[in-house]
Amino acid sequence: MINLLMRYLFVFTSLISIPLFSAAANAEEESTRLKHAISQGSGDINLLLAQGNKAISPAILEALRLQNNGLLMLGVDINEASSGSEKASSQGVAVEHLTLTVITDQDTYIFTDFSTKTKCSLAKVDSENRQFYYTLLGRTGSNNITGSNLDGTSFDDTLKIPVNIDLSTALSIHLDIQLLETNEDLGDPEEFYDYSAGFEDLALLTSADVDFLDTQAAGREDAPLVVLSDSPTSVASTVYYPSSTSYYLVGYEDQYPQLGDYDFNDLVVAYRVNFGLNEELEVITISAEGYLIARGGSYDHSWHLRIALPEGSQADGSYQLYIPPGGSSGSELIQYIDTSSGLDITLFNNTTSLFYDPASSFTNTIWDSEHILGHKFSFEITLSNPVTLEDMAQAPFDPYLYVHNTNLEIHLEGKSPVMPESDNISKGLTSFSDENGYPFALVFPEDWQYPNEYVDIGEAYPKLIEYIQSNRESQVDWYKNGVPSGITKHKKADWAW
Repeated sequence: MINLLMRYLFVFTSLISIPLFSAAANAEEESTRLKHAISQGSGDINLLLAQGNKAISPAILEALRLQNNGLLMLGVDINEASSGSEKASSQGVAVEHLTLTVITDQDTYIFTDFSTKTKCSLAKVDSENRQFYYTLLGRTGSNNITGSNLDGTSFDDTLKIPVNIDLSTALSIHLDIQLLETNEDLGDPEEFYDYSAGFEDLALLTSADVDFLDTQAAGREDAPLVVLSDSPTSVASTVYYPSSTSYYLVGYEDQYPQLGDYDFNDLVVAYRVNFGLNEELEVITISAEGYLIARGGSYDHSWHLRIALPEGSQADGSYQLYIPPGGSSGSELIQYIDTSSGLDITLFNNTTSLFYDPASSFTNTIWDSEHILGHKFSFEITLSNPVTLEDMAQAPFDPYLYVHNTNLEIHLEGKSPVMPESDNISKGLTSFSDENGYPFALVFPEDWQYPNEYVDIGEAYPKLIEYIQSNRESQVDWYKNGVPSGITKHKKADWAW
């Protein structure tokens, strides 16, 4: 109650002093630096008080709100310590939450929605679970806002707050903001987006200065794992491959071009892909998730998922790798997705070290072995321009294996090598079935049970031979009829966590 009375008292005093600042009320709106700043991650900001204790008329805020299409736009000057991966050219913080409180003589209005131009997946202090937070980026010595009230000051990024009421008669307009305290023990990106002892100065912005700051994108180029918040439009519907509740299973024989033991369990991966569609049924987002299920090969691999995009397509996104519950192998990480040469993502790298059984050379392929949970991945990208479904690659897309030991790629039948550094083209290995029609990679429904170690897939599934010899016309459901003694006992309930 005392704080509320003090706010009313301050507003009353400020309104009395408006004539000292009345010239600004009648002049063209300018960006104005506020008196209060964010300190030690928290800000208690009076939006009616400018630097130098100058009052700001509520009418000015209303004019700026209308000019910015119903948004209060704030400029933020990032002043963080250049420690860890932060440096003079790129610094950042994340916003946990904010509350804008507007008091009029009629009512009190609370606004909590906000956004910035960028976001990142981050874990809070004392947690390892990451989720997306809006971020603010900048650099030391950023270009100045051109508004006369801000000459000689440096501002970096913009924060927008939707406000759907008239502010011109407000008695008080107050902003409480809290930056995210990140779990720095995880390294980047948390170390980069932590907040330090710096002060983040704030300014009310004109639309021209909003455009200026958004265009300069201070600090964005060198910041880790930046995901642009703006999408071409909102997602109206989603298409799932193979469905919203199921996965593809893909298995490989990594002795390619030799058949080897042909047990098709050298690596087994589950994956699902989602296309987010706008109201015109055009693809605007692509996301996927999946699991490592089994590794019955002694070779080291990297597993990729390639989804061809139309030429000239641009996209931004991020990828996450999760350690399974109770797991100790490998690490959890998040990476920016580079789509400059299309969507081709390494989702599981160095599988022999990422996915191993301390009691065996193989993982989940020995018939009596205890099941070990594998790592999980997820990624999401946003396309800069919508793409029609007809122009997108067809499911099950191009899940392929790169074998480090042989420097060869293994794709589904009908696909082509894509890695410049592999030896496939130089050795003439561009077909992924042998002279008898036996493939080296196959995609199955999620309930497929892969062969146990050293069991030829033709022995585990006797109808396979007829299927291949009939040119894929007979026994098309061969993978449903396995010999129980030759196939794994593990099912989806074991690997999906």
